[in-house]
Amino acid sequence: MERENTGLQKRHRVTAACDLCKKRKVRCNGHHPCSYCLRKRLAHGCAFTASKPHAQVRSVGNTPNDLAGQQDRTSPSRAACGRAYSEGTARGPETPENVGGIGASLSPTVGREGQNEGTAVPLEGRILRDAQGKVIFIGDCAPLSFLQTVRHLIASEVDLEELPVPISRDSFIEVTRPESNNSQDDIGVTLSLADSQQFVQEYAIATSSLVDLFELKEFQDHVHQWANGTPTHSDHVSAAVYLLVLAIGAQQTRESEAEAWFTHAKNILLKNMCTSMNVNTVQGFTLVAIFMLRTFQPNGAFLYFSLAARAAYAIGLHRTEVNASFGEPIKTNRDRIWKSLRVVDQLISNLLGRPPSTSDVDCTVKYTIVHMGDNMAARSLDASLQIFMIIERVVVEVYSRKRISLRIANYVSRQLKTWASNWLQSLYDAIRKPAKTLISEESDERVVAACSTLCSYFYGIMLLTRPFLIYDLYEYIGASLKGPNTEADHQEKRKYADAAIDAASSFVEILQTVIQTGRMPYRMPLIVAWLFPTSLVLAVSILGRSGLTLERDCEASIRCLDYFGKVDPHARQYSLIVQSLLRTTRTHVNRREDRLRSQRKQASSQLFGLLPSESQSRLSEAPSVPSQTAQQDVASAIAPMDWTIYDAEFFALPWSNENDQGLQGFLQPTTHTLDGASVADIPLFPMDDQLMNGNFL
Repeated sequence: MERENTGLQKRHRVTAACDLCKKRKVRCNGHHPCSYCLRKRLAHGCAFTASKPHAQVRSVGNTPNDLAGQQDRTSPSRAACGRAYSEGTARGPETPENVGGIGASLSPTVGREGQNEGTAVPLEGRILRDAQGKVIFIGDCAPLSFLQTVRHLIASEVDLEELPVPISRDSFIEVTRPESNNSQDDIGVTLSLADSQQFVQEYAIATSSLVDLFELKEFQDHVHQWANGTPTHSDHVSAAVYLLVLAIGAQQTRESEAEAWFTHAKNILLKNMCTSMNVNTVQGFTLVAIFMLRTFQPNGAFLYFSLAARAAYAIGLHRTEVNASFGEPIKTNRDRIWKSLRVVDQLISNLLGRPPSTSDVDCTVKYTIVHMGDNMAARSLDASLQIFMIIERVVVEVYSRKRISLRIANYVSRQLKTWASNWLQSLYDAIRKPAKTLISEESDERVVAACSTLCSYFYGIMLLTRPFLIYDLYEYIGASLKGPNTEADHQEKRKYADAAIDAASSFVEILQTVIQTGRMPYRMPLIVAWLFPTSLVLAVSILGRSGLTLERDCEASIRCLDYFGKVDPHARQYSLIVQSLLRTTRTHVNRREDRLRSQRKQASSQLFGLLPSESQSRLSEAPSVPSQTAQQDVASAIAPMDWTIYDAEFFALPWSNENDQGLQGFLQPTTHTLDGASVADIPLFPMDDQLMNGNFL
């Protein structure tokens, strides 16, 4: 009953919000004038207009406690990862899974009427337009969704006239593919041995820790023989795979040729998709997705990767016993291809906030290798895959279910700590102490792989702790979100908020180190995707307790974005956004510090007769109504002093639903309306439950 009453009070408070708080999307206490208007000296404009009633939608995060006894009877499987259901549709019965396994569900779903079925999850997200004006969906965990959360927080603290106008709305950039004039059925590729070796090595560096689809040394010989017309046993689909590897390797230096090879290879794959479905088909469409990610077309990559995933299921790559039937060498390669699919899938689905194309349900491929040896490609792929499994758990349990608690955070943090104990030291050593026995290209591959994996690790920490950071920032600026929690809980939440900031700073530090060595390619979609929310964390945290101490790290993150922005339009867009936010937060914090300094001087002046500063003198010249305290101070100053006073002498978890009321406020999505022909952005984690218009803030 206590939790239900809390929810009723929350809804009543939101319903009674004043017009200004509704417009600014900030919390309102329902008084007249409200606390926010008083704090902003806008009491004269505080007015209340009755809001229109709207239907309530139940989600997993609002499961009643009286059904908690039914939890042990059902647990959502990983097939439900990120899956959204239309209103009025419920999940069917699910099979309980092992809690200890990576990717297992953390929190059971409770049935509506005590039956073994889950609660409906409404279809909620952000709708944006791409550069061509087409409407696309961006989900909860996507970087652009976090951008909207950051803007709502800044809007609750910064005056409207201080907000930058150019960032009022962002389109989602999808670069248009150049039209190919090549209508031939075949394309001539003649390469020297040095060129083919260079392109294969550049491919290895670009895809390190992302995919491991071939034995590169053996593959390199096949590519060179094929490119120079030596008879091989390759079919058309194998030739398409060779072309795609060369295209990815040539993107950095010979872009026009890379585009021609890519177009021809993609046409071959589409032509033979149904008649020749094999491992080469899976490899080919996976490479198509990677090429499109590196040409800044995430929507296209999302589409073509789904073909690779369906083909992989069709030939049984997800079942290690099927792979073993082909013999040990082929089994190892097929297992490695499935792992690569899982990594690429998690990158694309997290970048766009959409459900993944692959799942661990019915998968028997193990995500650790027993004998790693010095195979850096296999080691980096395993490390990357394991951290992505933890990221997937965070997406499912926090962002898809709209719930967060200290218990969930503690559980996932232990998994992150275990991963760090296994991999962190070796990854740092690969960057700071590169092996002297390796040739330059192999050393570059090792460094880029280690950097990419570490960036995913830091991003996983930030993804888990971002709700706590936003909570802590709202607490600091005075919009209290405290629920029925103890002071110890509040301090624990602050630790997670600090962890988000520390992870962001560490991310920028390690990335700067690699960029300064000159080994980092310009086309790195994984790093750019994680660097943007990292920069947002640093920019918005300036409003909190850390203040301007984070300014240097934020500027460093902008420099990193500018480095990739030399060829990446997404990075350029992100850099402009972060620069604008940094200017806003820096200006506001400077003004806030000036006000605090002025207040301290004023208090000292009243207590001890210190001379006020010039700014205070100007403030004192302005007509104002003296407060009761100030009147008493003046009266005491006029009264004769009594000098005789000088003679006296401070992931499926084994417990009930975890809904932290203080954190839950901004995890519940709100509704939006369309503003004429334009589509309004929908904030995924708003700080209130009010209906909002289509404006930026």
